[in-house]
Amino acid sequence: MTLATYMEMFLSTADREANSKETYVRRLILHVIPYIGRQRVAEVSRETIHRLLTVVLKEEGASQTTILHTRTALSAMLQIACDNGYRKDKPSPGIKLKGVPAKPIIVATKDQFLRVYNGLPHQPAKVLARLGVSSGAWLCELISFIPEDFDFDADMLAVRRSTVEVTAKYHPSGDRFLTREYTKNGEHRRFKVDHAVSEMVREHIALHGIGPGQVIFPVRLFASTEAVGRDRLTQDEMDAMGFTGELPNGRRYKHGTLGGYVTAKCRCRGQWSSGLCARPQAPPDRTVGAGLPFRYTPYQVRHTRASWLIDQGVDLARVQYRLGHGDLQATTRYVKILDEEDPKAADVISAILRDVA
Repeated sequence: MTLATYMEMFLSTADREANSKETYVRRLILHVIPYIGRQRVAEVSRETIHRLLTVVLKEEGASQTTILHTRTALSAMLQIACDNGYRKDKPSPGIKLKGVPAKPIIVATKDQFLRVYNGLPHQPAKVLARLGVSSGAWLCELISFIPEDFDFDADMLAVRRSTVEVTAKYHPSGDRFLTREYTKNGEHRRFKVDHAVSEMVREHIALHGIGPGQVIFPVRLFASTEAVGRDRLTQDEMDAMGFTGELPNGRRYKHGTLGGYVTAKCRCRGQWSSGLCARPQAPPDRTVGAGLPFRYTPYQVRHTRASWLIDQGVDLARVQYRLGHGDLQATTRYVKILDEEDPKAADVISAILRDVA
């Protein structure tokens, strides 16, 4: 059995999350099957995988993150193949790859948060941001809240679901968003939120007629009502555009194809109008208008909450529980951030050199 044939069997039987399966498919189809898909499952060697990950994909121009994700998908497939008796060994363990440096955590001051908050376009966005900084929930948890998650009389919030975006093929009912009955880290959390945000959420639910079991922050409350202009080209017009520029590996892709969009990173008018990228263009980044030196995302709101709590003396165990961290090591990162922003050392140097022009 070839690797390409076995991939279909693996995806149909593997006990994986819908979004994980979708990611596996993308990595395998784009970065594995074109190169070694015709090889027999039992004969794919460690040397072949090593060359694919360290030479072929680099020549293709794949990022290190893509290479690492490709190894994960391929390793999962070959692990199942070994378990099911299609192979006698697991060739991918032991292949060392360069990691990707963690992105620095940037937190906002109160003034910076307020500048972004006041610049948000409508009240639902403000309620979401206010709840985000009050609860510290991941975005996938924030968009899963229903009225029953709140005890408004006691100002208590239960975090017990998370939502991911998948294509219709990997959704049980063919929808776009899949809500799972567990949180980001798999554990339910329940804690008190401040009364002001509790009242904001209660008013938001009443104002928008959100009933029992319905999500509090549905897409319809955030979708732009402005028409997005996307002049679609005909197939003949796209064919006339020819191919993308040549990649480091010598390959080129036709405009309007999946290979052009994903591998060649084509974003021309022909590509966007082909229907492959059937999403409206993103709204302008309001962070720039707020005058911040960084892009303020929902994840940055979570970072902000953690650093504020620690700075005000809330013990790490409580912060860990509210954020849903699996261990204290993740939470202590925010202590280092506060140390980075401590002005004491800079003030000492300034005092020593105060006479230096």
